[in-house]
Amino acid sequence: MKHNLIVPSLLFSATLLSTTAIQAADQPQLKPAPLHGESYTVDSLYYLPPPPKQGDAAFENDKAAYRNGFKMKGSARWKQAAEDADLHLANQAKVWSQALGVNISETSTPETWKMLGELLVVGADYASNRAKQHYMRVRPFVVFNNPTCRPADEAALRKNGSYPSGHTAFGTLTALVFSQAKPERAKELMKKGYEFGQSRVICGAHWQSDVDAGRYVGATEYARLQTLPEFDKQIEQVKAELHQ
Repeated sequence: MKHNLIVPSLLFSATLLSTTAIQAADQPQLKPAPLHGESYTVDSLYYLPPPPKQGDAAFENDKAAYRNGFKMKGSARWKQAAEDADLHLANQAKVWSQALGVNISETSTPETWKMLGELLVVGADYASNRAKQHYMRVRPFVVFNNPTCRPADEAALRKNGSYPSGHTAFGTLTALVFSQAKPERAKELMKKGYEFGQSRVICGAHWQSDVDAGRYVGATEYARLQTLPEFDKQIEQVKAELHQ
């Protein structure tokens, strides 16, 4: 199912495309550019190790983490995991507003809204895509034959690799960038970033090792952004907007 979501860019106009990497959501097709072009992200397949295999101690840990997460089904934390999983930009603006201490909206905070949209494309899709496509790891809800916290996403998730977690890469990257823009909210933002990743385990959409790898992908992309003059300009605009 397609949704009419367009993420505006500071530097470019956006057109719509569907993707399996951002489940149940559409993302903008942006002209290649250092901030968010796939060819400019660091190759996750090169630096990430392979995911754990059946029989590995790490995979036993993955299975235990899944079982612990599934025990939360129906709880408030399960509901939070479902909210975190919805990658539509308007929903993510709501998800991150509380930790940021500012209501993110297209009208009241346009630069922050634009930045969030671009981070969504980078983290949830481009940065993790190479490793995802290569390993095509089967997701835990498929292995255990249990529902996730968002059943509507499951058909797309079955066709998309589990390792690394693109949601987690996005959550980590967003927490770091927003902490840079509003350092007085860093503890709240980094806590949200960590919980955002764990939501994927609770939801049953990712193994713990997928989430751990996703955190490294997000941190890698944050380091890359620090080298870009385009990012420097955007982050200064976001800082000014958030401190008005």
